Amino acid sequence: MKPNMHAWFILILAAASVLLSQLAAAQALTGTLIGTARDQQGAVVPGGQVRITSPALIGGPRIMLTSEGGQFRFPNLAPGSYTLDIDMPGFASYHEEDIRIGAGATLERTVVLNVAGVAESIVVEGSGSRIEARSGGFETRFGQDYIGTIPTRRYSMFDLIRAAPGISPTSPSSGSGSASGTTQSISAFGSGGNENLFLIDGTNFTCPCAGVSRAEPGADMIQEIQIQSVGASAEFGNIQGAVINVLTRHGSNNFAYDASYYGQWSGLTSQPTRLAVPGTQTLSGYERIKYRDFTTNLGGPVRHDRL
Repeated sequence: MKPNMHAWFILILAAASVLLSQLAAAQALTGTLIGTARDQQGAVVPGGQVRITSPALIGGPRIMLTSEGGQFRFPNLAPGSYTLDIDMPGFASYHEEDIRIGAGATLERTVVLNVAGVAESIVVEGSGSRIEARSGGFETRFGQDYIGTIPTRRYSMFDLIRAAPGISPTSPSSGSGSASGTTQSISAFGSGGNENLFLIDGTNFTCPCAGVSRAEPGADMIQEIQIQSVGASAEFGNIQGAVINVLTRHGSNNFAYDASYYGQWSGLTSQPTRLAVPGTQTLSGYERIKYRDFTTNLGGPVRHDRL
């Protein structure tokens, strides 16, 4: 290979690596809404205006026209609740609210546009559910509506992860609140604790030595948890355990605020037996006097519909 060709080959490989890494990160952090618009006879409807809106969309609504095949596609959607509207002259409008898009999810809609004045346009049965169109395995997704109502403590992200079907601690002592491998060791349908992959906002934080997460966001900073227990896609390699992606809270087109407080006093805590250490004035064990934790979050646009 000539020197000039060799240099161009290296440059192309480097550019491809950057683009693929950006694509993988986008897939891990965003979702996609796809669909097809048809008339009552089943023929595709090209040129229809499709519009999606959401508080998660910074920059305002996204609008496109259906293709010659009546199809539409909105990629790179931040996790959140979306509203879909389809308008076409001569047809009744279609309107659907509360379409939940999650990280890495691809949802599909097949919309039947009825003649104007006859009946409202509808989604074909089976195509309007929350089931993902491109999921190849068993997946659990905890969004804000689930995180706020799951009857479990929220000391750590692992309290939420262990609530997913098929996920279990590897030992009875696998609690939360410590960075040791035993407290973060989980099994997905019997897999080894070192066979999992942990992502935080799409970035790999798995410890290569023990297969546990070496970083952990505060429970109040979590926007969504995606757990691919079985059938992870090929982009993650030969994963025998679960792929766990924890998304932290992100900006939106609306301001949002929350606060939480946790307190624990000695009168509410079982104290250990404390014995004198021979030859010293030290007592064994510890004593819980008081524990308090306060967190607060505020997020929103720097400039409405722009940034």
